[in-house]
Amino acid sequence: MQDSLLVKIALPIAIAVIMCGIGMTLSGGDFRRIAQRPKPVLIGILGHYALLPLLGFAAAWLFPMPAELAIGLVLVAACPSGTTSNALTYLARGNVALAVTLTVISALVTFLSVPLLVNLALQVFGGEARDIRLPVGQTILHLAALVLAPVLIGMAVRRWAPAFAQRLEPWVSRFALGFLVLLIVAIAVSERENLPAWFAQMGPAALTLCCAAVGLGFLLGRISGLELRDAITIGMEVGVQNSTLAIVIALTLLQSPQVALPGAVYGLLMYLPALAMVVSGRRAVARGEASPPAAG
Repeated sequence: MQDSLLVKIALPIAIAVIMCGIGMTLSGGDFRRIAQRPKPVLIGILGHYALLPLLGFAAAWLFPMPAELAIGLVLVAACPSGTTSNALTYLARGNVALAVTLTVISALVTFLSVPLLVNLALQVFGGEARDIRLPVGQTILHLAALVLAPVLIGMAVRRWAPAFAQRLEPWVSRFALGFLVLLIVAIAVSERENLPAWFAQMGPAALTLCCAAVGLGFLLGRISGLELRDAITIGMEVGVQNSTLAIVIALTLLQSPQVALPGAVYGLLMYLPALAMVVSGRRAVARGEASPPAAG
C-alpha cells in the first residue's frame, strides 16, 4: 500500500486541495482567538501525547499479538495527527483553526515522540532498543507542502477575493466528504487480497484503539470544560493519525513490514469512528445553533 500511486500522489494532492479550501474558511482572527484562549490547545496536546500513547500501550497489552505488531501499534500512537483530521474536523463543524494548530504542533513534537515511545515499546515488547531518527528536513517540508502552504493560499484567497471564496465553500465540504469515501473504497479495493489476513491479525486491536482515541479525546474536551466545537476537534486530532508516516518509519527506519501492518490497518479503520463523529458532530452543532440562547 505504501508504494501505491494512491498514497504517493493522489492522496497528497487531494489533501492539499482540501486544505486550500479549508483555508478559505479561516482568517487571521481565528488564530488570534486561539492565542487568546490557549486552553483548547493544551488539552489537545494532553490528549495526543498522554491519552493516546497510553491507549496504544493498553491495546497492545490487551490483545494477544506478536511483538512486532505491538510495537507497530505504539508507533501509530506516537505519530502526528493526520492531515485528513483537518478536513474531517471541517466536515464535523469543529474548530478548524484549532485543528490546524494541533496538527502542526503534533508534527513538530513527532521528532521527540516517535523515538521515545517506539524505543520504549521496543524494550517492553521486543526486549531491545534502537536509535531512531526522523528525517527532520523532509518531514518539515512534507508538513509545509500539505498543510501550511495550502491553508495560507486559501486564507489569501478569502482576504483578496471574499465573494469567490464564499461561492466555493459549499463545494469544499462536498469534495472533502466525497474524497474521503473514495479513499476508503480505493484502498480497500487495491488491498482486497490482504485485507482478510490484516483484519484477522490487527482488526480488533486497531478498531478498539481508534474508537477509544476519538471517543475519549472528545470526552476529554468536554470534561475539561471546552465548547462543543473544540471538543469535536480534540476527538478528531487524537484519533485520526498519520498512518502513512507510521508505515514509512516502520519500513525505512525499523525495516520491518510486520511493524508497518498496524499502521496500514489503523489507516483504514480510523475513518469509521471519525465519520461517526462527523455525523454526530454536525447534528449536535446544528441543534446548538437552533436552540435559543439562555436568558441571562
